[in-house]
Amino acid sequence: MGERPAIPQELRRRVLVEAGHRCAIPTCRHIDVDVHHIVPWEECLKHEYENLIALCPNCHRRTHKPGEIDRKSLYLYKSNLRFSHDRFSQLEVDVLFECASNRGSRLQWAPFNKLLLKRLIDSEYIDYQATSGRVIIGGMPSDPDHIAISQKGLDYIKSLGEVKL
Repeated sequence: MGERPAIPQELRRRVLVEAGHRCAIPTCRHIDVDVHHIVPWEECLKHEYENLIALCPNCHRRTHKPGEIDRKSLYLYKSNLRFSHDRFSQLEVDVLFECASNRGSRLQWAPFNKLLLKRLIDSEYIDYQATSGRVIIGGMPSDPDHIAISQKGLDYIKSLGEVKL
């Protein structure tokens, strides 16, 4: 077998954009990523979009260890990336994961940034609590509002793959 050709740049870019230039594993989302062949190159001898996924070096290594991250899981993660990015921006997905990892506590959110969470609030994935009785200084509220993930938001995060919360 000859030397493996490089993944074409446009194809590589498409895979990285699909994952938001982060690891496709929902509980990881690390920013240093490799493009991985779900079915190994040695078996398929092709670079095809449906068979490529962005993984951080740690998750990439785990795919090569029996019993760690299997092909079926990788295909699910890839499929869920498309669904997730069609529905929410990367910021919204990151906010959901941050809220999920801090479940049980409310996170501070600047009131002037509420618009950034509108789709999450409208979807009832985030509970938004505005602070009452605050002072306005220079046109800006002095106290932050608070956000927390709802059960519906947790269910959505769990639907993205094997997420342990």
